[in-house]
Amino acid sequence: MLKLLLFTLLPFSLLLANFEENIYQDVKEYKTKQLLQQQFTPLDLNIYKDYIINDINLNEKMSQKQKDTIEDTIYMQVFMIGTMGTLLLLPESVSKWDVSELDDKSLSQRWNENVQAGPVVDEDDWAINYVGHPVSGAWYYMVARNNHVDPFNSFLYSVFISTFIWEYGYEAFAEIPSVQDLIATPLVGSFIGEGFFYLQSMLDENRGIIWGSQNLGNISYFFLDPIGTVATNLSNFFDVSVTMRFQTYQANISQSRQMQDIYVDKPLQFAQFDYGVIMDFKF
Repeated sequence: MLKLLLFTLLPFSLLLANFEENIYQDVKEYKTKQLLQQQFTPLDLNIYKDYIINDINLNEKMSQKQKDTIEDTIYMQVFMIGTMGTLLLLPESVSKWDVSELDDKSLSQRWNENVQAGPVVDEDDWAINYVGHPVSGAWYYMVARNNHVDPFNSFLYSVFISTFIWEYGYEAFAEIPSVQDLIATPLVGSFIGEGFFYLQSMLDENRGIIWGSQNLGNISYFFLDPIGTVATNLSNFFDVSVTMRFQTYQANISQSRQMQDIYVDKPLQFAQFDYGVIMDFKF
């Protein structure tokens, strides 16, 4: 009986020993692979690149109000380019732009010179500096406010648009950035913009009717938020889907070491490939 029991248990013991041996081999192989991955670059297409792109879809990271605000900002560029064209057509006494001088230099030359020279106190008319620019700041403010952004962040949005997109962006191609515009446009404009937002709320409560006229209401809507109105109409007409991607450019360590051995006196500069924002437009 004892011999029979031993013969019966023997296959199970052998099976258990084999099972333990397999587990040991698997763990050993796994550790070896992990060690190799830490020491060597995986053999793939990236090994021949000096940097590796990591792609992040920003649309998946943003709230709906952030998406709407950015989309309106993109459509806002149509409004701003149209404003630049209008100013170029106005008399020099109004725009203070010497058109003949603008033709003598390239766009990049004019922009670099104007940015480096400013900001300065400009000589524009009082109405332009302290009425026109604050109203523009109010319209920038309204774009964010109508996308459910709170007052403080709407003010920051107005600062960003008026400073970096307009003064140091489009307008810097034609003139030196203005001290008055940098202050009055977002600061005074945000106070006016909150007033516009209040008037628009009252108009909403009255179903967009003024003195019994829907047309007067529509005109009022436009003058309170012209940029938002243009953006909405363009969005409805073109039906553009905007996908934003943030990309980081990570240096390929294996490739950089190889190139470093060849060009010791001229190491690769990866700082210029750190990051970037890409927008995809689908019509």
